[in-house]
Amino acid sequence: MNCRPRLHPSVISAQSGFGCVLLTLAALFAQTAQADNTVALGVGMAVQPNYEGARDYRAKPFPIINAESGPFFAQTGEGFYNSTDNGLGLKLINTPSFTFGVGASIMWGYDQDDVPPGIGGVPDALGANAFMSTNLSDYVLRLSATQAVTHQDRGLLLNAKVSYPYAATSALTLTPSISTSWGNQKYMSSYFGISPQAGASSGLGAYAPSSGIKDVSVGVSAKYAVTDRFSLTGSIGADRVLGQAADSPLVEQKTQMRSTIGGSYAF
Repeated sequence: MNCRPRLHPSVISAQSGFGCVLLTLAALFAQTAQADNTVALGVGMAVQPNYEGARDYRAKPFPIINAESGPFFAQTGEGFYNSTDNGLGLKLINTPSFTFGVGASIMWGYDQDDVPPGIGGVPDALGANAFMSTNLSDYVLRLSATQAVTHQDRGLLLNAKVSYPYAATSALTLTPSISTSWGNQKYMSSYFGISPQAGASSGLGAYAPSSGIKDVSVGVSAKYAVTDRFSLTGSIGADRVLGQAADSPLVEQKTQMRSTIGGSYAF
């Protein structure tokens, strides 16, 4: 297994458009900040597989944004590359115990250089999402659905996550979590499928998965408040590809590790 992190030009170009939009909006939030607004900006680095099921790993930068103004928000973080961030949107219901909102985020694909010759890459897509979160005693349940609106063959992805925020000290918060994702037939085929032509070119053979549970993930994240305004964040976790996703000839390794580290400043 090659775990040596490397940066790829396509990573920077793929994230730049959406990231610039989020940063611009966050800056606008900062300029119009009032007492009840929240604006925090930062940068992080993720180390994760080149694609879900890959053997090789890569280091990727990502923006850390937490900006809110009334019902509007721009939020990215450790979920930036697994398409589970809220992204940019509107919280239609927002109470201390329940949140429901809609937004836009990126459904990431993979580069053709990361897969066997003849397979080809999967384009990134802009996704429209709906999400809800609620408190269950000390636990937090979050459900989300993301549908591709560009490259619509990327399909639909559902995610369910249960987390347990725990204040270890006054400055340190630890949050263990477990989550699972389900993809419809379009999503599974676009990400894990192989067309007859690509199967012949690559020698892997054709593969056409149906809809189903895609993976299960466990992890723990940490946030440390260095000062009232500056915070450090980090996370580590493992993902296990399941079902017909795991049976894809593209999957070289069913269990994979991931980690992030970053820092942000609140204005």
